[in-house]
Amino acid sequence: MVTIRLENLRKTFGDVVATDHVNMELQEAELSTLLGPSGCGKTTLLRLIAGFYEPDRGRVFFDDKEMTYIPPNKRNTGMCFQNYALWPHMSVFDNIAYGLKIKRVKGMKYTGSAIRRRVDEALGLVQMDALGERTPHQLSGGQQQRVALARALAIEPDVLLLDEPLSNLDAKLRIEMREEIIRIQKELSITTVYVTHDQHEALSISDRVAVMDHGYVQQFDTPREIYANPQTIFVADFIGQCTFVEGKIEKTGSTLQVRLTDGQPISGVTTVHGYPFEEGEDVKCAIRPENLFLERSSQEDNQITGKVTRTIYIGNGLEVYFSVGDIPAQALLDPDLKLTPGDEITFYAPVRDVMVLPLGGVHALRKIPGHPMASAEGPSVTT
Repeated sequence: MVTIRLENLRKTFGDVVATDHVNMELQEAELSTLLGPSGCGKTTLLRLIAGFYEPDRGRVFFDDKEMTYIPPNKRNTGMCFQNYALWPHMSVFDNIAYGLKIKRVKGMKYTGSAIRRRVDEALGLVQMDALGERTPHQLSGGQQQRVALARALAIEPDVLLLDEPLSNLDAKLRIEMREEIIRIQKELSITTVYVTHDQHEALSISDRVAVMDHGYVQQFDTPREIYANPQTIFVADFIGQCTFVEGKIEKTGSTLQVRLTDGQPISGVTTVHGYPFEEGEDVKCAIRPENLFLERSSQEDNQITGKVTRTIYIGNGLEVYFSVGDIPAQALLDPDLKLTPGDEITFYAPVRDVMVLPLGGVHALRKIPGHPMASAEGPSVTT
């Protein structure tokens, strides 16, 4: 297994910057996820790791060996594609064996018995031992995905690359295959890079998550750290749900005091440590729905008043949508609570749970001394 190190990677297609200023270290035996909306650069980054693309700038290392210009067939990576890419005229066994038949180890071919042993092991790993003679059209979508995964694993890769492997499956199968991928990845301790646009999927399977937008990695950290301490407004909004209220900084310090656009005061803390907030600066305060309460727990709690616009019963909770002036907001409350649109409602939010975030996305991160984005250049981002 290997550690993947990416140094200052940039890739463009004509005038389009697909990914830029990527500096990450994907640890050995961990599952790292590239997460973001369509067009954010995550598949481009995966293909740079695989060797399907060459970067305009920067370098790719597997451990201490530079792989930047090494062709894909010499990187010893296994890849699962979104559409499975199975040969329809071949049996399951032959699909899995295909890579072994063309692979060379120190110039030597795999023998027939070695191929059969590896294919049988791969089929066992994905729990499809009895289906080797079937063809892809005789399999369900989940079974086809298992075959694609077995084919990628049969060649004993150093790195496993998964490009939205579950996007074609229904909700139940997605959960089942997600658990299978976690089981296999942990069993083999294989360095894995997983691409998805599904935030729940990313949080549930990953050791670390890289949240991407506009070609930039806005944050790379553990799921818990990204959820609790988002570094940009985009990350806070993309990971989980947040209520955002706008205002201006009135006083700086360990606690930041903000005046909202409707005149209400609010105090919070920043998750972007080292950022040089200034009095009078426009900011956004982010609050998770589960951190808004109907009762005060401390005299220092923030008080936020608004009007209920609608409620949604979700079984274990009541999603309450309300407005603070012209700003839409959301809270998660007890499912037995009775509220109707038009009701005035007052919430309390502990100071520690109000996240004060600067505007500007990656441009804000460049203002932090020593931050990896400090030397990056790119298009203006306003959120």
